[in-house]
Amino acid sequence: MVTEIVPGLFRLSIPMTAGGLGWTTPYVFRGNDGLTLFDCGYGTRGAIEALTEQIGELDGKIADIKRLFVSHAHPDHLGMAKWIKDQAPGCELVMMGSERFTYGQIHHRDPQQAERDSNAWALKHGLDMTIDLKIEDDGPRRWINEERELDKEIEARRRGNSDTATTVEMATRTLGRIEPDVRLHDGDEYSFDGWSLKAVWTPGHTPGHLCIYDPKRKFTFTGDHVLSRITPNVSLASEDEEIGRSPLREFRASLQKVADLDSELGLPAHQDTIADLPKRCLEILEHHDERLDEVYNALGGRISAAEVAENVEWSKPYETFSIFKRRAALGETLSHLQVLVEDGRVRRVELADNRVVWEHV
Repeated sequence: MVTEIVPGLFRLSIPMTAGGLGWTTPYVFRGNDGLTLFDCGYGTRGAIEALTEQIGELDGKIADIKRLFVSHAHPDHLGMAKWIKDQAPGCELVMMGSERFTYGQIHHRDPQQAERDSNAWALKHGLDMTIDLKIEDDGPRRWINEERELDKEIEARRRGNSDTATTVEMATRTLGRIEPDVRLHDGDEYSFDGWSLKAVWTPGHTPGHLCIYDPKRKFTFTGDHVLSRITPNVSLASEDEEIGRSPLREFRASLQKVADLDSELGLPAHQDTIADLPKRCLEILEHHDERLDEVYNALGGRISAAEVAENVEWSKPYETFSIFKRRAALGETLSHLQVLVEDGRVRRVELADNRVVWEHV
């Protein structure tokens, strides 16, 4: 579905294979210079068909895309970028410069070793990622399989051989084969075809999350940083633990930063547009204040972060979570525990067997 926001700016709806949000909502700028896209969607067949059809409703083609802004390096925002650049060879991929480091670390490493390291780290915090919960959650796996099938088709067409599917190496996802052409920094202005936009660095959901502010029209493209009905996952990962990063602390500062912009309308990458963006930012800040207290109160003696996650309230009962969702819940719980440590309310204790537990100060 294509919705006009203001003359020359349109909101699209691209289906998501994985996750519970249903849709990614890219934005298209249409002008004399061609098309500019903010976020795209998964690199799956259904997403590509939807984007092609909706661009067509604007009397455009994928080849008309001159630049693609990507809010952050998650597959529902970046996954189609390689395909778009193949169809539009002159298209510039624009990202926040600080996202490049994380992007490279995540997508250019050995996936099997990365999985082993991630599982060991989760176990250190009380979650065994190797257990079979018998709970269905094939979203991530379904997306990877569909993306791989699409990769095979693209490679086969490129070689002019429909049988290459059996020989094409599929170990690397499309997501990991592309580099940004333009790396923005906080406060940079980027102008094109009558638009003058400002890059706003909003770390939290990812280290280099990009929002884009239009001071003339007083609206902000918020990506996943601010959503209308839910809050994005803000997780502490093993890489964050190694360098002392505090994602939730960053996220809270970024929320205040966006709230302080002279911006009314929020244009998120999922769900509904946000009529009062500063108000929504403050609501999310209040939610995390309450969540910090809830995590603090869930501690009883020395317990692991996974045990804390079991004892706090989620949108659905924790016992119904797949192993993937439990991993996300663990990361989010850890980000709150980290802030509680920084605030002097909680102590982190490393045990002799390499396990980590938490207790009240």
